Amino acid sequence: MLDALLRDLTALPHRGTATPHGAEAARLLQKYLVDREATVRTESFQTPKTYVTIVYWLVGGLIAGLALIPVTGVAVGLIWYFILLAWRYFNWHYSFITKFPIQHTAHNVIGRWSARKVGESTRKVILMAHYDTAPISVLYSANQQATFRLSLVISLGLMMLAGVTAFLEAFSIGLPYVTYLRYGLMIYFLLQGILSTLGYWLKGYANGASDNATGVVAALATADQLRQADLTDTEIDVVLTSAEEVGMIGAYHYVEAHKREWKRAQTLVINFDTLGAGKLTVIEQTGTVDVIRYDNEPTRLARQLVETEAFRHRTQVGQWHTADFDSVWFVRNRIPVLALCALDENGRMPRIHQSDDTLDQVDRRPLETAIDLAEAVVKHWVSGN
Repeated sequence: MLDALLRDLTALPHRGTATPHGAEAARLLQKYLVDREATVRTESFQTPKTYVTIVYWLVGGLIAGLALIPVTGVAVGLIWYFILLAWRYFNWHYSFITKFPIQHTAHNVIGRWSARKVGESTRKVILMAHYDTAPISVLYSANQQATFRLSLVISLGLMMLAGVTAFLEAFSIGLPYVTYLRYGLMIYFLLQGILSTLGYWLKGYANGASDNATGVVAALATADQLRQADLTDTEIDVVLTSAEEVGMIGAYHYVEAHKREWKRAQTLVINFDTLGAGKLTVIEQTGTVDVIRYDNEPTRLARQLVETEAFRHRTQVGQWHTADFDSVWFVRNRIPVLALCALDENGRMPRIHQSDDTLDQVDRRPLETAIDLAEAVVKHWVSGN
């Protein structure tokens, strides 16, 4: 099953959000779930196709505001508005910038196996992975990953500086030096906008074998394993999201639509992301300036299992501060979630958002370990509830 589904997903050139290939991947996943007797549905939502749209809005808004400072003091407010949008977006909060034009329709694919025994004590397990693929980006190369968080923090700091600079020039304070600084910031934001999106215009999308065909396979294989276990009062959902690479937008819409239905004490979520190289890693912390901590029951159980003989040499505990995971919205809503990915010895994800993220480069060992660990976490959680 692992090999067949991986081949089917990676046979597509890519699975970009709101593209024909992304739609074909969604149809493939629906068929796979139907064949396994799941109740299947899709949930649509509006999103930009890529983060390129969001970057251009943010950069364009800041540059336009800085350019308008000599014309009107209102531009100061415009600049601070875009700073707020960027601050929220790059700290993985909901940001209205994701609603800016141009919007497209994308779909989450959801399969459900209902509990055989339904009652007040019925538990819910949600197994998640995103199926969309990312634009190719130089910012995700092996060397750049190491400084990705720092570069984001610097960019956010320079945006704040732009806001202060605009305020000073609007009130004629520090002239002409603040004017020179304003021009320099305009050039910096323009270059950042070009650099961060150049890979997409030159090379398009990554194939996404590791990121994240492996995660999709892990979620589905874990569901198969749990269905064979004697979990009569446990409902299992597989949630395969789109637009993760745009800013975890599919997962945001899913959580917002359903969070009021879930009882926190009886809900467990596992998110699988990028399991094709390195060692399986239980994520304890993510975030940019705003640190996101995975301090919850499934993560605690996973940490305990990492210390056992079955997982000690196959699994590690770590952090990931290069972008974030779909699981961020569960953490922000205090819904118990375990985030699993694979990291190499330097704490990086090899080949993500690169043209060589292809099936022939995938190491199946972290993928198989993720399935084993996820199954063990769910069984321990069920037996303890």
